[in-house]
Amino acid sequence: MRAKFWLQSFKLSSVAALLATLAMLTPVVSASAADKRTPPPELGKLEGPEAQAFYLGLNAVMWGYPSVFFEDLMHGRTEADAEKKTGNPRSQVNQFALVRHLRGPEFKQIATPNNDTLYAQAFSDLSREPLILSVPAVEPDRYYVLQLWDPNGDTFAYIGSRTTGHDAGSFALVGPGWKGELPKGVTRIDSEYNTMVIWGRIGVRGPDDVKAANEIQDKLRLVPLSQYGKSEDQPPPDMAFSEQRVVYTSPADLPDGLEFYDKLARSLKYTPPKPVQDNVVADSLSQIGFRDDNTRFDYKSLSKAEIAGLSKAYQFGLHLMDVNAQSAGVDVNGWRWSPKSGIMGTDYLFRAAWAKWYTGGNAAVEAIYLDGRKDDKGHAFDGSKDYTMRFEKGELPHVSAFWSLSMYHLSDGSFVENPIKRYSIGGLTQGLETASDGSVTLYIQHNAPDDPAQKANWLPSPAEGFYLNLRLYGPDDSLKDGTWKPPVVVQK
Repeated sequence: MRAKFWLQSFKLSSVAALLATLAMLTPVVSASAADKRTPPPELGKLEGPEAQAFYLGLNAVMWGYPSVFFEDLMHGRTEADAEKKTGNPRSQVNQFALVRHLRGPEFKQIATPNNDTLYAQAFSDLSREPLILSVPAVEPDRYYVLQLWDPNGDTFAYIGSRTTGHDAGSFALVGPGWKGELPKGVTRIDSEYNTMVIWGRIGVRGPDDVKAANEIQDKLRLVPLSQYGKSEDQPPPDMAFSEQRVVYTSPADLPDGLEFYDKLARSLKYTPPKPVQDNVVADSLSQIGFRDDNTRFDYKSLSKAEIAGLSKAYQFGLHLMDVNAQSAGVDVNGWRWSPKSGIMGTDYLFRAAWAKWYTGGNAAVEAIYLDGRKDDKGHAFDGSKDYTMRFEKGELPHVSAFWSLSMYHLSDGSFVENPIKRYSIGGLTQGLETASDGSVTLYIQHNAPDDPAQKANWLPSPAEGFYLNLRLYGPDDSLKDGTWKPPVVVQK
């Protein structure tokens, strides 16, 4: 499933048999309104125009999902009720949204958030002119990073502790084709697209440190080149430009199940196919109603069979993303991670799964995310059971910044509400107990341990299914070269 186009090598007559096999190999979930998982559709017997539309539509979904999702996120941040819908303060295009508190279980808009840093995010459009991103000086012992990623989810640059240090600085974010002079002392960073996002994270050493992290957020600046140096204050956003950039209205007569394809045509105006590597799927879009260099979706030209095929393709594509999110990568002691996380290239299914379940995740050089789904017996995690995770002396994660273990609901990737308000545990956790032999054992269970020392190392789980994410900020090469491995999660 991780091939560039795993369906391309199959004839259309083989599609139904292949998908039937996949359905037997993957769990079928019963999704509710609060469940991000997508059950596979009832495919029936795919033949003729319906089968062809399904085949081409599935390729389009896997390839185009990240850019459509990106545009949806950008639009959602600009709306008046953005905080209710997205969990982020309202912000316009080219404006930072500053999340002033650590994430908790109330945040459900993006799966698998962290509880270790404060966010500062800006969805940006560079089509008119470069933007100048300025950062303040940050104390040497604080981790911070501003990750720059494109609408496909690929990270292309970093500003922060690891790459540019802790001194103040200014950086020009430059879109394709721009020619001009930059102010002295401003470092140029080129973006392949005019659309990109700044995904900032500022490390927090616990609740008492939030205010100090807020002060760093307040000193961030994002200024159009033409206004740079005119004032120390952040200029107000261009509301008219922002509204024009994100506007989208679904056609009133658009058939059910086809909104994704209409949005894909719009997103391709801003995130065009990459020459050569995207040619196969881009060239095929004309066969399922895409016109005008794929920037207009002519749904009225489709037959009922083709509409049915495209609708099923979208739902099945979402299901494949769920399966891929749980199975892609390298297995190490029951934990899965991918060296190409954050830079997915042509692995279209993986980058789609990454967008859906790990939105804005870092590249492995900056932070490694290890996905835990099963215990030492190979069973899926179950909140009715108790687990331990033991780090022997000297075997805590090898990182230059810090590490953490987070707990998530299996259904939607949100944090687990619990009586001690602990949603992650790790290197920054105050009071973490180390045993006399130098080992550190984490207790993963629904009910509190009886032993006070164990309670200090307790990560509460829900009563039902869950998954874990072990984050390594500033990792060395020990995981990659096999000299360090995360401990197995053991069922007690």
